Amino acid sequence: MNKFISVTVTILILALGIGLIFMPKSDFSENENRMLQEFPKLSFNDFASGEYMEDITLYISDHFPLRDGFVTLKTLFAEKVMGNKLVNGIYVCDNGMYIEDYKKPENTQRLIDTFNKFCKNMEGRQVDLMLVPTAVEIYDDKLPPFASPLSQLKTMDKIYSSVECNNIDSLYDELILEKEKGKKLFYGLDHHWTTEGAYAGYTTWCRAKGIEPQPESAFDIKTVTEDFKGTIYSKLNDITLKGEEIKVYEQDNDLTVLYDGEERDSLYNYDYLDKKDKYSLFLNNIHSLVEITNNSTDSTRTLAIAKDSYANSMIPFLVAHYKKIYVFDTRSYKGAVSDFVKENNIDDVLILYNMNTIDTDTGVNVIY
Repeated sequence: MNKFISVTVTILILALGIGLIFMPKSDFSENENRMLQEFPKLSFNDFASGEYMEDITLYISDHFPLRDGFVTLKTLFAEKVMGNKLVNGIYVCDNGMYIEDYKKPENTQRLIDTFNKFCKNMEGRQVDLMLVPTAVEIYDDKLPPFASPLSQLKTMDKIYSSVECNNIDSLYDELILEKEKGKKLFYGLDHHWTTEGAYAGYTTWCRAKGIEPQPESAFDIKTVTEDFKGTIYSKLNDITLKGEEIKVYEQDNDLTVLYDGEERDSLYNYDYLDKKDKYSLFLNNIHSLVEITNNSTDSTRTLAIAKDSYANSMIPFLVAHYKKIYVFDTRSYKGAVSDFVKENNIDDVLILYNMNTIDTDTGVNVIY
C-alpha cells in the first residue's frame, strides 16, 4: 500500500510539473483581476539575494495547473468540513454573508499629516473629507460570535479629530439608518458598497454641503446584472456561490466625459458586464484623470475629487450639482492634486476613501 501511495504521489507530481511546463500560460487572472507573475529573468544579483527564487515561487503559485480548482477545494474543505468562519481574511457569517476583515492600520499618522498639508495648501478653499466605513463595521452584528475585528470607527475618529478639513463624519450614522430600513449597502461577494450605499453617501454629502439631494425617484434605477462575483469571491473562489445584482441609477444628462483624454458621453461602460470585473462599469474602470462636463446644468461651479474606487459609483449622483467635475485616481495620477486645484481655480474639493484600504493606498500621498 505504501508503495502504491508513493507511486501515485510521484505520478501526480510529475503530471503537475509537466502541466506547469506545457499548459498555456495567461498574463492576467480575470478571477483575481490582477496581472500574474512573469517568469523571472536570471541575474547574479537577484540569485544571490534570494529574490530570484522568491519570484520563481510566485510564478509557480500563479501558474500552477488547475490552480483555481485547488483553491475552490481548499475553501470548501475549510468552510464546509472544518467549519472555519474565517477563510482567507473573509468572515463566513451564518446568514450567508461574507465580510472582509479589517487589519490593524499602520499609517494613520501619515494620513493625518497628508490631509493637513493638503487642506492648509488650498488657499482658503473648503476641503470635504469623507471616510467610508465598510461592511465589517456596518454589519458587525452579522459577524460570527468569535469575531473581534479592529474598530474602523476608532481610526476614523482619530483622523477626523486630528485634521483641519471639513469632516463629513455623519456617514456611519446614515449607513446604519439605511441598514435598518433593509437596504443592501454592501455587496456580499465584493468589497465595494452597492449603489444604494453610494446613494446614502451622496445624501450625507448633500446635507453637509447644504444642498438638496435628488430623490431616488429622479433616477431610472435598473438592475444591469445578477451575476456579479467580485473581490471577495476571488479570495474564496467557491464555485457554489451565486452571483448578485448590480443596480445603476441613470439620469438623462447631456455629458461630455474625458477618460484620460478619451471622449465618451456616459459615466458607465456596460462592456464590463461581459467580464468578471463588473464593478468597473462605473466610471469605465480606473483612470488617472476623468473630466466630466455637464452640458445640461446652469451651474458654473467646479469640483475636484481625490478618491479610491468607492467614489466611482457615487459620482453619477454628484454631476447634477456641478458644471465640471475632475476625478483623480491618485494611485496613477502623476501630478499633485493640490497643484491642479489651484492652477484651475477649482471651487470645491472632496477627498473620499474607504477605511478598509486607505491605510495601504499608495496614492494618498500624491494629493499634496
